[in-house]
Amino acid sequence: MGCLQDVNRGEVHSMSNWRDYILQHFREPIHRLTLVADPDGLMLEEELLAAIRQNGFDLLPFEDPIAFRYAYESGYRQYWDEGQDTDLVVILRSPVASLRSLPYDLLQTGRALTFGLPDLFPKLSYPVISDLDVAYLQPLYEAYQRYTGPEMGDEASALFVLKYVFGIVPDTIKTPADLLKLLLSRHARGEQVPPRLDALLVESLRLNRFFESWPLEALLRNETDFFAFLQRRWAGYLAAQQPAGTLAREPGPTYDVGEPLPFDEPDVRAYVDTLFLEGKLKPVSLPEDWTVEGWARVGVEFDEQSFELRRFAGLLEHLERELPTADATHGDWMGFAVQWAELTVLRHRLASDLSEEMTDRYRVLHLRVEKEFAHWMVIRYHTLHSLPFLPMPVMVHRIPDYMAAYRNQHPESRLALVVVDGLALDQWLVIRNVWAEEAHAWSVQESTVFAWVPTLTPISRQATFAGTIPQFFPDSWATTGRESSHWQRFWRERGLHPAGIGYLRNLGVKDLKHRGPDGSILPDNEATLEAELEGLLENSQIQVVGLVLNTVDNIMHGMQLGTVGMHQQVRLWLTRYRYLTKLVNKLVEESFTVYLTSDHGNVWARGIGRPSEGVLVDRRGERARIYTDPAFLALAKQQSPTAIEWTNVGLPPQLSVLLAPRLDAFVNVGEHAVCHGGIALEEVIVPFVQISQNQSHEQNRRF
Repeated sequence: MGCLQDVNRGEVHSMSNWRDYILQHFREPIHRLTLVADPDGLMLEEELLAAIRQNGFDLLPFEDPIAFRYAYESGYRQYWDEGQDTDLVVILRSPVASLRSLPYDLLQTGRALTFGLPDLFPKLSYPVISDLDVAYLQPLYEAYQRYTGPEMGDEASALFVLKYVFGIVPDTIKTPADLLKLLLSRHARGEQVPPRLDALLVESLRLNRFFESWPLEALLRNETDFFAFLQRRWAGYLAAQQPAGTLAREPGPTYDVGEPLPFDEPDVRAYVDTLFLEGKLKPVSLPEDWTVEGWARVGVEFDEQSFELRRFAGLLEHLERELPTADATHGDWMGFAVQWAELTVLRHRLASDLSEEMTDRYRVLHLRVEKEFAHWMVIRYHTLHSLPFLPMPVMVHRIPDYMAAYRNQHPESRLALVVVDGLALDQWLVIRNVWAEEAHAWSVQESTVFAWVPTLTPISRQATFAGTIPQFFPDSWATTGRESSHWQRFWRERGLHPAGIGYLRNLGVKDLKHRGPDGSILPDNEATLEAELEGLLENSQIQVVGLVLNTVDNIMHGMQLGTVGMHQQVRLWLTRYRYLTKLVNKLVEESFTVYLTSDHGNVWARGIGRPSEGVLVDRRGERARIYTDPAFLALAKQQSPTAIEWTNVGLPPQLSVLLAPRLDAFVNVGEHAVCHGGIALEEVIVPFVQISQNQSHEQNRRF
């Protein structure tokens, strides 16, 4: 049925882009309902999704039958019955290329298609290519188009993929410099190489005596381990450059950490400078009589203030040059967001020490960042919610799926989702830097995810605990009161007993008292919550727990000092009250793997005026307004003509959303506020951090 009968091998191989193999069936909306069996997730590729939507089709994944039926009936079936044209593609991710599990009424009326990797790569081993993220299919497809040899087995296919997708030929990696360049390139690009391919690479490298003592698996698979490895050997490299007798005169610290790495190789040096600028490597203190070459001074702490100023200037120039544009991928923006957060922390730490020129350049770049990101969000954000949660979730509502996949592989594990409400990525870096100074024995893996838009707690945090898009909780979009039931439902559907599922919110608020509208201190039930929390964590029956910390969000809504004030208060909260640190310590001690994230970030915005709406608006926000009548949105848009009418893809169908543009807010003209709800980079891309007990002696010493 479908594509396997419609597209022969010759047609597939005559195409220059693998996406055309699928897009030829979606050139124009001529079928009201199309059913697609997609066992390999080809339809979830970001660029392909955007192209299909641009051609006039809506896409709806078939995952949860009840949620699907609601979305199908309310969003499409009733409009078809009224004679309206809406073209829908239903995507079934199934281990087999079959549509039989779809509802009978769909099978009776829909066009059926099947797409799979064997059609694109018939001579490559299916187990090998099915491990690949779809983002890597184009370079593989281009190389395969030139291949004229026989069918390949597993090892030959793996070597083919390593060479043409990741640029790796194991036999050519002969020296530490060769391997170091490979590792630096991989982690700089955030490449996701399947474990099967890495196992083949490690097997080859183990034959080389140079790499006998290298923790190869950890260095290849874990960015944190790799940077810890570099950090420990950086001082050793500097020590090896000193003239004979220098160490005898000034013993200093011990640098016996293995063979010095070839940091001075030209291709290696190009990465090292950037790693220090980004803060992934830290400069070291050295004895006074040591000499250091000019290029390596970036990694030596002569004077912390001057180093930070050089770092700010270098990172600013780098980001001015590397700002993503409209054709960037979500991964490009996620990587940029981390670097932008680093620059923002530096900007406000250095403050008055920056020259006027540097301050102006940062301000101009900030405006460019928000303009480019907003443009990208308008044209690409709607494709993200359908993306797979492996190897890493892209959006917050996929985090529970990611956790469940981990639990499937580690059935005895205990998992904790800690949502720090309102924590922006730059504020996470403040926390991370404090923990770095304290040197905790934790294994930490950092990444990022996209929040839901509008970036409001009832929308984005509720989606995080529900594990679904907001469209599937149409009756509770304005409240957080159902988070616990959503969390329970998600895990019960995956086989957990209700007694093994925990949830608590409003944690960590005792440090900064809740205050009412008149400034009075509200009643405090923190002692009861803390007792309940301790009971949860020490209860051996509990297998998964969801926790919400409200302190950062509370700080934000009373903040008058902007981003610098947020950094100061978050640091104070962490160092004086230590609630988050104690919580993570307790979780790790009780054998939990911790997933720390946020439902949205925040941004310092200026007022453009409040629309005069009376009772017409269903939810007021400083960066977002939500209406259940599009006519009311139109009235508000007349009062705020620069505001953005946001698409409601993934949201309950009755909602219409108006967003404040750029770094503006719906507050009085001339006023400023730290707020959220919009599509600024700082609001949308938030931290996603995995924390567990440190099991590796090579683990990052910052934690």
